Amino acid sequence: MFKIAAYHSPTTLTEAAALLAEEGRTIIAGGTDLLVNPRYMLGVHEVVDSRKLGLNYIAVEAGWIHIGAGATMRTVAQHPQVQALANGILARGAAVCGSPNIRNMATLAGNVASALPSADTPPALLALDAQVVLVGVQGERIVALHHFFVGPAKSVRERELIRELRMPLVGDNGHGGFYKIGRTAEDISMVNAATTLKIQDGRITEARLVLGAVAPIPLRVVKAEEALISQPATEETFQRMAEIVQDEVRPISDQRASAEYRRRMSGVAAVRALRQAAGLAPHGEEWRHA
Repeated sequence: MFKIAAYHSPTTLTEAAALLAEEGRTIIAGGTDLLVNPRYMLGVHEVVDSRKLGLNYIAVEAGWIHIGAGATMRTVAQHPQVQALANGILARGAAVCGSPNIRNMATLAGNVASALPSADTPPALLALDAQVVLVGVQGERIVALHHFFVGPAKSVRERELIRELRMPLVGDNGHGGFYKIGRTAEDISMVNAATTLKIQDGRITEARLVLGAVAPIPLRVVKAEEALISQPATEETFQRMAEIVQDEVRPISDQRASAEYRRRMSGVAAVRALRQAAGLAPHGEEWRHA
């Protein structure tokens, strides 16, 4: 066990932000990353519990879906409005994040805050153009998620806590696809992919394609997105995207997979997610077992 000198349980965001402004303190929610990964406890002697801050909510308001930092993976996976968002890509990502016991404790915001390249939900969040709402002693700021990650386990968050994640509800948010490759569905990803497409008269008008576990941060494959525009939503088009994806990824070898395997599987995962988004393959409903 870690040696914790003090435990704080604030009841307001102002109090929590003031506590986090001091050296040697960190926020804790479910603790499923913090308590098992020593890197997050380096130099930390006190923890600030976020559970009494009233952040366990999911709400739709003024064209946005808001997911509070206290919402667990199970809550996210089972929420009807999240399941309806771009064919449920975020709900599906949350539903395969660890075991049922983990999903009952782990939060969506914590999965983002950990900034691990292999995290299950950031690709879907990036494909949905998510934003992070941060709170610190200087007040609140909003950061586009594609600016949030700066390296493995590193982000722009500085002595701040995440208040919520939010995504715009513009039109129908497009058609989505999500695919994860791991030893089991609940294992840490070897590769994962999420995409959103808008299709008109059989041709792609907008595209987002994001992969995880193949670069230092979740990787938005901009070259593939640009190449998809005006193309027919067909298997032939998607197979061409696989080549672009394999050229763009920057995987490493570790105990789960070699870099070469990840490179090849990045193309496979991208194609399978794109097929789902185009209606060429069925969408999963992983949340049924969340």
